[in-house]
Amino acid sequence: MSELPTPLAAKPYAAVYAGLRSRWRAADGAVGDPGSPEVLRWCRRLGAIPKSWSGPQAQRGVRAVLVALADGSADTAEQAAAVVADFCAEDSAGSVCRETPLCAECPIEAHCDYPDRRPTIKDLPQTERPRERLLRGGEGQLSDVELLALIIAGGSTKGTALDLAQRLLSTFGDFRRLARCSIGELTRVHGIGPAKAARIKAAMGIARRYAAQDLDIGDRIEGSEHLFRYMREKLAGEQRENFIALMLDTKHHVLREKLIAVGSLNESIVHPREVFKVAISESAAAVIFVHNHPSGNPEPSPQDRRLTERLCQAGELVGIRVLDHLVVGASTYFSFAEHGLLRTART
Repeated sequence: MSELPTPLAAKPYAAVYAGLRSRWRAADGAVGDPGSPEVLRWCRRLGAIPKSWSGPQAQRGVRAVLVALADGSADTAEQAAAVVADFCAEDSAGSVCRETPLCAECPIEAHCDYPDRRPTIKDLPQTERPRERLLRGGEGQLSDVELLALIIAGGSTKGTALDLAQRLLSTFGDFRRLARCSIGELTRVHGIGPAKAARIKAAMGIARRYAAQDLDIGDRIEGSEHLFRYMREKLAGEQRENFIALMLDTKHHVLREKLIAVGSLNESIVHPREVFKVAISESAAAVIFVHNHPSGNPEPSPQDRRLTERLCQAGELVGIRVLDHLVVGASTYFSFAEHGLLRTART
């Protein structure tokens, strides 16, 4: 056999070519194009030439492989190229190494590196691929795993994007819990790197902003549950407590929404003076306070209760009524007003 230029991988080319020749039904003497994309793709899948090679270097490598295939047979390198091209043809009923290869039917699988490749969604039949199904029938027919796989976009050494999506949802449970994860938590899942984690966080951010009901100036607050539906989406995924004040007129229409503090709530961070300074400047008749618990449990802490009492007392002094203090959890809320705790604070 002719000596291959290094670093072309050593392969049992006589056995490989015998396997290919068993599939070739082209007429004797047919020649192929050594420079065709199919032949280059096959050489890379075989592991004969490095995937990093391109251009003239790759073409020289392909020709060397074809010469090695034909060595010891009566065929030329161009005839070997015809064999490979027939073996890789998309429109041939007997071809095997297509864009989506039929590895289980391959007579040279034992000599090929491709079965050990990183699996991809392209290994699925086209009718079963999430992107094609979405384009054909809309996103409604896709499962949560399939939708997440489209966001992840690529697989890892251990599985396809579908496998990674399944792993994420098995780890975190659902999209709402996934949205609360940090980049660090996401990247601890095998196969999820910073780029994939960033795509997931971006998609969850878009979903949160889309799902959040608009609460514009002049909107009327209809009650704690109405406010919770808006604030749950607004605060979903926040890793720190956000304290928000809503300034209202006499008919409970929104005058202004103001983020007062970010961090663990205590009297030094959320001071009644700062809260009611904004309310007085807006000529508010009433205020509602809202803050989230990143843990997901809305049960108020002793600090929450003390702060609420101080805020109610300050409201009485300046003549601005505290209508509620809403603690937002993952799926429910705690309303100080609904539990009758604001009355005790004002006595």
